Amino acid sequence: MTLSKVQRSGWLLSGLCVIAGCGGGESGQPAAVTPAATTTATENPSSTAPQSVPAAPVSADASQSAVRQATLTKTPGTAGAADTAQKASGKSKNAPAAAPADEAATTLSEIQKLRISPVPNDIEQARKVRRERNERIVEMATRVIRLTMTDESKKPQFQAAVGQLLEARFQNALAGDDEDIDIFCSDVQALSERDPKSAAAAEGVYYMARFAHTRAGLVGSTQPVWFETLSRWAREFADRFPEQQNRAASLLFGAARSCELHADAAQDLELRPRLLTESRLCYAALSEKFSSTEQGQEAAASLRRLSVVGQKLTQFTGPTIDGGQISAEDFRGKATLIYFWDSENELFAEQFLPAINAALAAATVEKLRVVGVAMDEEEGRLNRFLDMHQVPGQQVFFPDAEQRSWNSPIVTWWGLARCPSIWLVDGTGKVVSTSVSPKNLTVEVKKLVR
Repeated sequence: MTLSKVQRSGWLLSGLCVIAGCGGGESGQPAAVTPAATTTATENPSSTAPQSVPAAPVSADASQSAVRQATLTKTPGTAGAADTAQKASGKSKNAPAAAPADEAATTLSEIQKLRISPVPNDIEQARKVRRERNERIVEMATRVIRLTMTDESKKPQFQAAVGQLLEARFQNALAGDDEDIDIFCSDVQALSERDPKSAAAAEGVYYMARFAHTRAGLVGSTQPVWFETLSRWAREFADRFPEQQNRAASLLFGAARSCELHADAAQDLELRPRLLTESRLCYAALSEKFSSTEQGQEAAASLRRLSVVGQKLTQFTGPTIDGGQISAEDFRGKATLIYFWDSENELFAEQFLPAINAALAAATVEKLRVVGVAMDEEEGRLNRFLDMHQVPGQQVFFPDAEQRSWNSPIVTWWGLARCPSIWLVDGTGKVVSTSVSPKNLTVEVKKLVR
C-alpha cells in the first residue's frame, strides 16, 4: 500500500474535495463531534453497529502481556458523531418524533438511521453494503455541508456533517485501496486549507491519526512504518490543536506506548531505535504540553524509565511479602535481576518464570541477586502461587491494597509499560536494560556476571 500521502506530517497533499474553498464561520474551538466507532472488514458482518477503535496501545503481543491502557475513541467532554447528529437535528433520544426543522436536520437524521442499518451475514455482501452505505453517507453529508457552511447559526449541523463525511471516508479507506486513501486524505487536506485552526480541520487531523493507529494494529507487524506515521500525526494534532487536551493527550500516549511496545518486540536493529525515538518524542510532547493530565504524568514517568539505562538505579524501595524491606542501595556489589510479574499472567508462568530460573542456575546465587515485584492485587492468590511454584528471590509486595498492581509506587514512578518485564542492574548499581526478553535472558545474565 502506498503510504506517501498519509505519512506526510506537513500539508503537502494534492487534490480537492467538494468542501474545498467553502466559507468561514468556525473558530478553533474543540470539535463538536468525535469520530464514530470504526468498522473494518474483519469485524462480524452481522453486527448492526460499528465497532470501536482499539482502546489500547498497539502491541506486538498485547494479547499475552498486560499493557497500560490508552484511548483513542471517545474522550471526556466530547460526543460521538451519532450523538452530535442527533443533537444537531434537535431531537433527544426519549422525545417524541417531531417535524424536522430544515433540510440539513432532516438529512442528518437520515444519515444516522442509515449508519445503524443492518448488514448481511455474508462477509462479501456485508463489505459491499457497507461501502455503498458509506458512499451514500458521503453524498448526504456533502449536501448538508453545502447547506450550512456559510451560516453561523447552522454551525452544529455543519460540524456534524463533517464528522459523518470523515467517518465514511475513513471506513472506505480502511477497507479499500490507494484511491480510497487518496480521497480520504484530500478531504482532510481541504478542511485544513479552508481554515487550518478550525474545529473541522482538527477533526480531519484526528481522523488521520486514527487511520494510522488502526493500520498499525492491522498490519504493523509487517509494515511498522504505520507506528511512525501514528507518532507523527499524533504530534501534529497536539501541536496544532492543544486546546483539545483530552484528544491530544490520548493520541500522544497511545502513539508513544504503541511505538515503545513494538520496539521492544522488534528484531530489526535499525527499526528499534527509530521506534524508540518516536516514542520519546510523543512522551516528551505529552509531558511538556499536558503535564497536568494523568497521561502527562505517566509520560514523564515513562521518560524517566527510558532514560535510566546507564544510570544508577534509585527510587526503588518497597516492603517484601515476608515482612522485610528492600532498596536499590542493597544492589551494590552484585548483579541484580528485577522482574515485574503477576501470578495470573500466563505469559509469566509459561515463558518468563522458566527463563528466570534458568538464568539463575547459569549464574548461581553467589553472583546474581533476584528481586521480584509482585503486581497481584490479592495477597492470598499471590501466596498460593508462591506455594505451588518455584519463584526465586525476594518479593516486593505492598500491604496497602491501594498500592498494589499498577498503583505500586515503584511501577508508577518508573512508568512501567508492560507486565511481565525484566530489568538487569550491574554490580555497581547501574541499570543495564529495562526490556530483556526471556529468550535472551541467560545470555545477557552471563555477560553481566562474567
